[in-house]
Amino acid sequence: MAKKNLATATAVTSALRTNSVLLEVGGSIRRITIDNLMNVINTGDEQLLRQVAWGVPCKQNQSSQAWGLVGNTGMFAEYASMIGRYLVTNDGKAAKLSATNSGLFADGTTLDESKGHVMVIAPRLYYIGKTEAASGVTYAWFSMLPIGGYYLGNCDNDQYLCMGAYLGGMSGSALVSRSGLVPKASVNIDALWNAAQVNGKAWGLVNYDHCQFMLGLGISKYGNPNIQSQLGYGVGGSAGCSWDNFVNGAAKLTTGATKALGDACGTIAVTQYTTTIAAPADACHVNLYGVEDWYNWFWQFIQGVYFGNSANSAQTGTEIFIYEGNRMPTSAELTTHPTGNYRQLVRVTTSSGSYIKELQLGEHLDIFAKVMGGGSTSYWGDVSWHNDTGQVLLWGGDANNGSRCGLASAPSGNAWSLSTATFGSRLAYYGKLTFMSGKELMASVA
Repeated sequence: MAKKNLATATAVTSALRTNSVLLEVGGSIRRITIDNLMNVINTGDEQLLRQVAWGVPCKQNQSSQAWGLVGNTGMFAEYASMIGRYLVTNDGKAAKLSATNSGLFADGTTLDESKGHVMVIAPRLYYIGKTEAASGVTYAWFSMLPIGGYYLGNCDNDQYLCMGAYLGGMSGSALVSRSGLVPKASVNIDALWNAAQVNGKAWGLVNYDHCQFMLGLGISKYGNPNIQSQLGYGVGGSAGCSWDNFVNGAAKLTTGATKALGDACGTIAVTQYTTTIAAPADACHVNLYGVEDWYNWFWQFIQGVYFGNSANSAQTGTEIFIYEGNRMPTSAELTTHPTGNYRQLVRVTTSSGSYIKELQLGEHLDIFAKVMGGGSTSYWGDVSWHNDTGQVLLWGGDANNGSRCGLASAPSGNAWSLSTATFGSRLAYYGKLTFMSGKELMASVA
């Protein structure tokens, strides 16, 4: 390669985050991407963090759930305004829906949901957990800018998160995110993932990133981990419903009840499951920035994570494996460990069915239970079930569980192959997105 005079290089006024700059490190010239350079600049400076990020003090050492929000709260408002519902086609074309009426595109074009999936899209979210030495409190920091930590984003298009606005229902053999459908349940996680893949190789189920994203949104919006007390209890209400009232009533409700809420945070009351089965007095469909019923209707299977099983010779049953890629683990992986890149944590295997007192957090803000012994209106306010043999991750809670549900309810006590009427999931898209207007999208699929 010929030598170049950097002083005579062409000047530019903008660059991509993946572009590189040159700098001196230990007397040698080295190259670093702009993204990584921003991480270096922002690492370790709490005053700078407060300017470029918003934070939630996760006060796990006290029972009060009134945590509040610190730092650049205006940035959170700006970030939240960029989250919303879109119609996304199987090949990744995306058009914004009206922020106040999910029956229309933002440009006024009439929506035909059969042409795609109603998804919630959010920009990449940077995050890091930092524990204050004096108080022992871990601050969950979030930003639209690199802050020396990690980010939540899709596999092939990591500038965005893209997840189903609605719980997944079926259209033929495909799992879809559309209004007016009964959520698909009574099949195992592999069957749901295969049904998602009918839409294309870039489609799958929501993963651990989406779970972290939803909990981060909830505590950032309300400064309180008890989402049910702040937003609403969900389809099962605070008391939950009986099994019979679930399978013969709540499970027969259809998606899309929150269409009129659009991208807002709010609730739609549920007074009757069917004409003969009444819902609890405080039952409702909940909407968190366009994501409908994340908790207290159906448990959701989560991909990208599985647990060890003490019956396997290569596992102790305490393992949490968080792996990369839009795929299901092989049978060999389920008895050992993931192939490729993965992180490994340790799970709680006792006190199953107890309220969570502390989450693991750390710099990755891992949201698995660490210490049990909380309550419905103290600490995290959610319940978790676990043992040393269950391998599949569920999230959020079903309508039987009432006030035990929430953004941190993540049981791990069930076999990988288990299926039941209370277990469903929702779509996620992991491919590249092409944004256009509603009119353009409808013309492209006509």
